[in-house]
Parts: sequence; C-alpha cells; structure tokens
Amino acid sequence: MANSPEASYWLIAINLQREDGLRPLVDEIGEAVTSWKQHNPGQRIENHLHEFASAAELPLLASTIQETLRYVTWALPIRRVTEPVEFGGYRFDKGDEIVCMTRSVHLDEEIHENPWEYNPRRYMEQKKFSKNGKIVPNHSMPWGGGVSMCGGRSVCSSISMPPKVFLTGFNPPGILRSRNSEHL
Repeated sequence: MANSPEASYWLIAINLQREDGLRPLVDEIGEAVTSWKQHNPGQRIENHLHEFASAAELPLLASTIQETLRYVTWALPIRRVTEPVEFGGYRFDKGDEIVCMTRSVHLDEEIHENPWEYNPRRYMEQKKFSKNGKIVPNHSMPWGGGVSMCGGRSVCSSISMPPKVFLTGFNPPGILRSRNSEHL
C-alpha cells in the first residue's frame, strides 16, 4: 500500500509522455462512468467515487497498472542460505545472505517482448509468459517473492483507486487529450 502513490504517479506520468496520452484510459473510464450513470439514474457520481472505482471493470487500466509495476518497480529480497549449496557456479554456505535481483525478470527479453518498452496493453492478451519453453509463473515480481514477499500486496487493488478518481473527475483542457486530437 505504501507504493500506491508512487505507482499512481508513474502510471500518470509515463502515460502523459505517450503519443495517445491518457486518452485510452480516459475513454475506458468514460464508458464505465456512462454505464454507472445509466444504472444509477439521478445519482451524482462525485458522491459515489469510491463505490464506482471499486466496482468498475477496466481491463486497460488493470493492464496499465500491471505494466507500470513491471516497468518501474523492483524488489531486493534477501535470502539466508539454510544449507550449503552450489548455484550458478557459486558456492554458498549456511548462513550466507543472498540479495535476489527480481527486476531482472521484468527486463528479460526471453520472457517479455521488448521489455524496455512501456506497453500499457501488454497484459490484456492474457498470454502465458515463458522462457526456454517453460511457463514463468512469476514473470512480474513487484512485491518480491517467497517468505519475504511484501505483506501489502493483497491490497494492491488500492493502486487503481487514485488513477480512477483522477481520470474520472479531473479534466483540465489539453492534459488528457491525445497530442493528435483537437477535442477532448
């Protein structure tokens, strides 16, 4: 949960730099707002933003959040060796501590096509990420992994709240439109 403001910031900041800006997200949220208003006639969405933001299904926003986490986050979980082991040509003794570089998974070209490219639609395809012909279940590890995985990961849905509220109720001229569009 502590990473929620930073993740929200990066989601908005990175997308503002893209050719289409925040327009795809604004459009998706706009459709959800229209649907919400049709199902809740006479109610002002401004009075129900938390309810709306919690219930709206927004696949592009969900994919954009996951891509933002892949693109900007990294964890450095530390593991203590419990018995002597050789791994990757290195010998580790009981009690040694190893820092795991989980970010390398986020940037592995065999797992992610064009990993240095920010692609908000990367996770919309629901594809299976693989390496050497094997499925990689932990292809994105913004919360680390194993016993020291971030305890706040279960509330990660809170990351979507600030962008939903921001993009629902904030629309300054020129900010949310595409660089190529003339009108919002």
